[in-house]
Amino acid sequence: MKTSDILKLEMRLPLELVEINEELKEDIRLNGIREPIEIREREDGTQIVWDGLHRLAIAVELHLETVPVITIKM
Repeated sequence: MKTSDILKLEMRLPLELVEINEELKEDIRLNGIREPIEIREREDGTQIVWDGLHRLAIAVELHLETVPVITIKM
């Protein structure tokens, strides 16, 4: 999914408050994101980024255009 599209969704925590782990950042830089960002879809169709905020923050910092996503209905 495009990173820019994910950034339009509601998040459990503002991305600006997520601390960047330099070790994880280097791993993602070398190997990409291996565990998908989890998005939960509510009954009304709205979506929220549920898990993977650290990975998403790193993806933004590394200017990754797309990231793997899994969508789960709540």
